[in-house]
Amino acid sequence: MITFTNAEKRLVSDYNIPADAFLPLLLSLRTGGDWSYSSENIKTISVMDKTTIYDHKNKSGYSLEEIYLFINPVLKCGEGTVHRLEKCGDEEIRLLVRRPYRVKVVSERVIKATVNPFERQIKTEELHGKELTFDGSTAYDISHEIEHLEQKEIKGESLWGFKFI
Repeated sequence: MITFTNAEKRLVSDYNIPADAFLPLLLSLRTGGDWSYSSENIKTISVMDKTTIYDHKNKSGYSLEEIYLFINPVLKCGEGTVHRLEKCGDEEIRLLVRRPYRVKVVSERVIKATVNPFERQIKTEELHGKELTFDGSTAYDISHEIEHLEQKEIKGESLWGFKFI
């Protein structure tokens, strides 16, 4: 059972979204990674887009995290194919799966949390565009989490099917 901190309760009430729909975003904040949630009334996913900000002169930087919470997301289209290894949940070994390189996702609402560890701040905002396009790792993660909403189980070829050379 997850209990909400006071800050998390305020965040949920600020956006007038059912508390359970916020679980993926809160799990991404607390534990990292991408998450999905589904009930009879609502489906949500959170995906994290990480960018390293680095000053070569000062040899110092940080990883900026942008976490997107999609309310009732639909994968509108995917482009390209990337073969990649993924591990999910209770799977003991990674699986070879195919994911689109670029995706367009449509959602009823999108909440974005920007986590800046350098400034020790989390900025949240609701995005006005309900249709967003992502490529690379974030696109794979969106595809993966929407697959959970649709099928619940990720299927692919076991890593142990690979040949050592």
